[in-house]
Amino acid sequence: MRRLTPFALGGLLCLALLGVASAQAADFGYVNMQRVLKESQLGRDAEARLEERFGKKTEPFAEREQSIRQLQQKLQRDKPLMSEAQVEKQETELKEKIQAFEKDFSSVQRELMQAQQEEGAKILKPADEALQAIAKKKKLSAVFEASQSGILYMDPETDLTDAVIQYMDKNN
Repeated sequence: MRRLTPFALGGLLCLALLGVASAQAADFGYVNMQRVLKESQLGRDAEARLEERFGKKTEPFAEREQSIRQLQQKLQRDKPLMSEAQVEKQETELKEKIQAFEKDFSSVQRELMQAQQEEGAKILKPADEALQAIAKKKKLSAVFEASQSGILYMDPETDLTDAVIQYMDKNN
């Protein structure tokens, strides 16, 4: 009977480990929850509710922001032609406008962020239910959130995002 050399034994061990690794590779999947929140029907409905509730409140701020940007651009363009006193005066006025804008917008922004969190929470439960059902059906051991997992590469075939969105749209 022939004895296996350490090299041959190591090779057989590597082949066995590769077989185990490839068998386990199909046990994992990932989901991009940002896409689920944006692309599912529940997510689109939530976005529409937020737009309806905050669209009119944020419009004046968008106009004010555009106005401030135009003043900044004008100042940058005209700065070489202005005296130091003029530049200082314009910069001070611009700074005051920015501070007033930020002060006025902060309360609306806080309210919007709170509403976004509330709407997002309404979507997470059905998304979790969809994910649980799909993971059980595919007999997965683990599912990762694509943007927070720390994994640098996953096979695109293990992406469950579209399946979760379709399941949610069909069942909600």
